[in-house]
Parts: sequence; C-alpha cells; structure tokens
Amino acid sequence: MDLKDLANRWQKARLSALEQVRQDVVQSLPLVLQEEHLLEQVPSEKQEEVLRSVFLNSRKLAQSFSRHHGMAFEIHDFQALVQQSEIPCYQGTWESRNNALVLTRGACTYASGAKDFACTYWREALDGLVMGLGEEERSARHGCARIDGGACVDVLFTETNPAPGKSKHFGVIPAMLVEDLNEIKDQFLTNMKTEVEFVGYSAGTLYFHYPKGTSCGSGAIYTSALLSKIQTKHPYIKLQDISPRAVLGVES
Repeated sequence: MDLKDLANRWQKARLSALEQVRQDVVQSLPLVLQEEHLLEQVPSEKQEEVLRSVFLNSRKLAQSFSRHHGMAFEIHDFQALVQQSEIPCYQGTWESRNNALVLTRGACTYASGAKDFACTYWREALDGLVMGLGEEERSARHGCARIDGGACVDVLFTETNPAPGKSKHFGVIPAMLVEDLNEIKDQFLTNMKTEVEFVGYSAGTLYFHYPKGTSCGSGAIYTSALLSKIQTKHPYIKLQDISPRAVLGVES
C-alpha cells in the first residue's frame, strides 16, 4: 500500500472540486499552493457546492481504493495518511483515547483569506475519505480556532452502538458556556415548563435535545427562543437538535 500515491490522488480529487474557480494564474504553482490559492477564490454562493463536491470526490476515491486493494482503513491508517499528506489542518499533537485518536493544534494561517470556509473544506474532505475507506471509523471536528477562538481539535474514532448522548461526533461543552447554559436550562424549565439538555459541542455547533419532548408543534418556537438567548452572549454558536423524530406515514 503506497500512502504517498494515495495522498497524491486525494489531492487531485480535491482539486477537481475546485475546478469551477480554476484560474490560469495558478497553473504554474505547485498543486499544494494551487489548492490554498483557489480556496481563497471561492465565492460565498459557490461554497456549499464545493463542500459537497470535495466530500463526494474524496469518498469516491476512497471507495475505489478500498475495492482495488480489498481492504479497509483503521484509525491509525488515517492518521498515517494525513501525516503523509502534510496538510496544515492535520498537523499537530496526537493523543490516543480509548477507541479514538485526538489531534490538537493551534490556529494556523493556511488560506486565511477563506476564513473558516477553508476549515470546513478540510473537514468535509477528510469525512468523505474516512467514510469511503473505513467501516466503523469516523471523523469529527470538536473545535475550530477560526470559529470559536479555541484550539483546533479533530477526532478519528471507531464507534459501534454508542450510548445515548455519548457519541464522539461532538466534544465536551466548553467551560465558558456551562454557566450560561445552566441558567438557560433553568429559565426554560421555569418559564416554558420544558426541559432542555445540552449534550455536546463541535466547532461552533451546540447539540441539544428535549428529554421529555415539547408540546405539539412548539419545538421550532422553543428552539428559536433558545438560540436567541444563547446568541445574545455567544453570537457565533449554532444549534443542532438531536431529539428523536417521530416516523410519519407509517400505518400500524
């Protein structure tokens, strides 16, 4: 297995996702500099399309590689690949924790003109690769310096039947949020007679659910009120409701 060759193929798959913003001026640059330059040129209205393309291209390449070699990667294989790729976003300090590898690093200047779009681009690229080459292996971003000002934290993990609320897809809620969130929880219980539980945090997204549900049709109203209260003090935060959803249209 030639990791260098795979890293080169992955780079070309990512660049193909940036074809819509390719410019003659970058053709003479090394591929690694082309990618950084092009990321800074993606207009905001094209960013979602690029993110979707880089995920799909990465997954397609990984699936092809897996079929050709008749193998799947484990988390240490992905660690070796991103280190071999010399991608700034995935260089830092690695730590083993149970069935996971945690990469922590400080803020970087890579494609600074693209702001946090560059960070999301790399997250989607790695996610596609992991999904295509792994079986139960997954990747998740727990922290992003350009979004929340803390350390950048990425996790490679193996997950089988996780306990409710214990998924490694999101990390620990930052200490600076805990006091404010506890106050909001008390307000919701007192004023809206609704219990809310915050279960994790990942790069600017706060995950929560309603343990006892909400009254019919009021979930969106409660979530809007919740977001408004949180963004008063922490405007960069987004909310993701992970409450179970009823299955509609199923006859008993």
